[in-house]
Amino acid sequence: MDRAEDREPLVEIDGLQKLFDQSQGVVDTILGRDPQPVRAVDGVSLDIYQGDIVGIAGESGCGKTTLGKMLVKLHDPTEGSIRFDGEDITDMTREAEREFRKRVQMIFQDPFESLNPRMTVYDTVAEPLKINDMIESYDERRDRVTEVLEDVGLGPAEVYLDAFPDELSGGERQRVAIARALVVDPDFIVCDEPVSMLDVSIRAGVLNLMKELQSEYDLTYLFISHDLSLIRYMCDRAGIMYLGNMVEQGPTDDIIDDPKHPYTEALFDAVPDVELGEERRRANATGEVPSPRNPPSGCRYHPRCAHIIPPDDWTGSQDAFRRAYQFKLKVRRGDISPESVDSGDIETAEALVEHGLTLDVPEEYRTETEVATGGHRVDLSAVDLPTDTRRVLTEAAEAVLAGDADRAVSTLDDALTTSCAERQPEPQPSGTREVACHRYDDGGADGLDGSGAGLSAAPAED
Repeated sequence: MDRAEDREPLVEIDGLQKLFDQSQGVVDTILGRDPQPVRAVDGVSLDIYQGDIVGIAGESGCGKTTLGKMLVKLHDPTEGSIRFDGEDITDMTREAEREFRKRVQMIFQDPFESLNPRMTVYDTVAEPLKINDMIESYDERRDRVTEVLEDVGLGPAEVYLDAFPDELSGGERQRVAIARALVVDPDFIVCDEPVSMLDVSIRAGVLNLMKELQSEYDLTYLFISHDLSLIRYMCDRAGIMYLGNMVEQGPTDDIIDDPKHPYTEALFDAVPDVELGEERRRANATGEVPSPRNPPSGCRYHPRCAHIIPPDDWTGSQDAFRRAYQFKLKVRRGDISPESVDSGDIETAEALVEHGLTLDVPEEYRTETEVATGGHRVDLSAVDLPTDTRRVLTEAAEAVLAGDADRAVSTLDDALTTSCAERQPEPQPSGTREVACHRYDDGGADGLDGSGAGLSAAPAED
């Protein structure tokens, strides 16, 4: 990745993991099964340098807010380490933690919830000074609060000092929240969706203010957001999270203009107001996000991925392998069964295979038969399946129609395997980025694109 060699990271995150609900519940005890914790953050590594504005993006539930809360010690990691200015924050003395609280602050998403309705603006902004024993004199505290309120655009400050939150607009409340974070003169601020609750008309003003404050206060920011246009506008570098993993990170413009990870491509495609390259197509993704309580093995995105890697001895097309593998997943989940399909339409094993090979993807990725049947069937002659694989699919379909789901799953498990499901990918350099995808193992892209053509990664930079 492209990093300045003359700077030490301000924040170093290494193998960070956070699990929730690790205790065994009543149902687990009765059924005699091990607890299944929610794997909110699972193996994230990231460096943040002094003066950087770094963005973390991903769908709701991907773990980005949990990551941010761990960076300010609102959550303790289950495993891994966080180092701030060279010191591990998970094992700090009381004095070191007191200093840490001064240097690291957080701006929360909802200014209507994060401000105490019974405290005036002065009390709210002055509270960190009192907690951290920074300024003892009331007059000095009031002067400091007044100064910061002016800096965040709440001037004249005297108008706001004795006001309560319910007397302020949403934008004014969030400026108070920003002032509360700034009053202790921190080095690092985690901003969790800082403008998502504000009217669109005032978001730009708040973001521009935060840019100005970064220069004035010599701040380092971490922005957490699902709004990719915000990430592009504010952030020098970005990380993309999926189901607790960091799948891609690097310069923001490079990630948005030329995404390397299939999930990054799908994520950006879902937001129409992000400026995209002219040749980009709609993302070829399928299925729903799995549960973080029971994530897929290997690469967590592989059940939805358009570029899932076939085994070395696969002789058909990559699209055919993806369809066959999706058939396997559907059978395993119970989505293909005598009860799940219209028996009037599915009378033979071959018809069930034609039904099960369909993909829930944009129309440009469907076969002509899929388009004609509304996505209910494919024409087997149009799918480049090896003869042995077609036989296995038919045998599995016969087992499904006979009500023997276990035999169907066993038949497919032995025949359809992928490295994507066998091991979790490690971040690999690809140009200015790090990408956690098996296609970039050993410095190249070993997988195939949807047409069967090979992919190649950009050479790694020093």
